[in-house]
Amino acid sequence: MIISKLKIVIVFSSLCLISCLKPESYPNEPILEYLSFESLSDSGKLTFSFTDGDGNIGLDQNQLDAPFDPGSFYYYNCYINYYEMMDGEWVRATADPQGNNSPFADSITYSYRIGNMTPVGQNKALKGEIEVILEPFYFNPISNHSDSIKYSILLIDRSLNHSNLIFSSTILR
Repeated sequence: MIISKLKIVIVFSSLCLISCLKPESYPNEPILEYLSFESLSDSGKLTFSFTDGDGNIGLDQNQLDAPFDPGSFYYYNCYINYYEMMDGEWVRATADPQGNNSPFADSITYSYRIGNMTPVGQNKALKGEIEVILEPFYFNPISNHSDSIKYSILLIDRSLNHSNLIFSSTILR
């Protein structure tokens, strides 16, 4: 009987302590941190962590009204830009096999529309990891400079707050 009462007191005390803990709080703008890159043969997996204070990361599939309409910059909410080492400098790479970076050449960008992650409940703060598969190739197979590459990553929330711009480590092929 005394053991049962002691258990009830311990459980009740634990619940009181847990309810007194402050919920996590983060800035309302997404904050990113690069975690890793894994080669999956020709494709690759890029992993980064994020925090967001108001939990408005991601878009619903039917969220197509402006500014999230097709053709708008904000249709996608994750942009990963591809860089190659050329003559000792990092350059946004293009699909030109000679590595010519004229202003008319399209740079290589992986654009993603990450799904809605808004948590249920009062505390909307989000913390997590995102894994992105870069396919069909994680490198430019026709480039003369794709032996040393890296990526920049930008995430945009539904309030159109842009995250910090992060870079992967150097990836040697």
